[in-house]
Amino acid sequence: MDAATFRWALVIIALLIALGIYFYGQHQSRLRRRNAIDTFTREEIDSAFVEDEQLRTELNNLNQVLRENEAEENLEDFRIDSPLEEQKTPFALPDPEIYVHHLVAKRDSARLINYHLRHGDFRLIIGEEVQAAAQQAGLKTDAEGLLEYRQADDTGDVAFRIASLSKPGDFANVGDPDFSTLGLDCFIDLDDCENPQLAYETLLKKVDELVRFLNLKVYQANQELLTISDVTETRKSLLD
Repeated sequence: MDAATFRWALVIIALLIALGIYFYGQHQSRLRRRNAIDTFTREEIDSAFVEDEQLRTELNNLNQVLRENEAEENLEDFRIDSPLEEQKTPFALPDPEIYVHHLVAKRDSARLINYHLRHGDFRLIIGEEVQAAAQQAGLKTDAEGLLEYRQADDTGDVAFRIASLSKPGDFANVGDPDFSTLGLDCFIDLDDCENPQLAYETLLKKVDELVRFLNLKVYQANQELLTISDVTETRKSLLD
């Protein structure tokens, strides 16, 4: 081999070594970069996971504290009772005055049966409600503006009458738009009644219809609720 050929062989070998070193370095750089990226990503994920767990723990603790405070607030009454506050009496509106019609007022209570039909809270009954209830129960308006019910038999006697618990005590103006009443005063005058027992049973039946229709309660003249024992006692007294 001559000198020129030997030199070319050395040049080619040097180039191959240089290329090998270059590609090997590039390969190592790629490996290091990939490893660095993988390592960073895992660390970032691990860090985010740790931070998320810590945040969740803190939120759970905060929710627990809020729930405990809420329970304490529901159980406690935030009232400051001063001596002046204790001396105050609770404010309540007085019951409205019930009007008694003169036909009821002048009668002897021992010779009178009367029941008040009204709301427990003294809510007013408007004229339209009274008219509808009267029609439902078969009541008619008499010459004095009171409602009356007559027996369905041949006699046609008045079984009972109804006055208004509000002034002027009658239903003459029941058709007016502004008419209202505290309730109905159903009464039987035993001195003017031909058959008190029949009249009383008729009264009870119609009172039941009115109470159901208007959603009322039945009170005695002394404003005590009517009971079954009261009805039984009245029936016995009518038999004597």
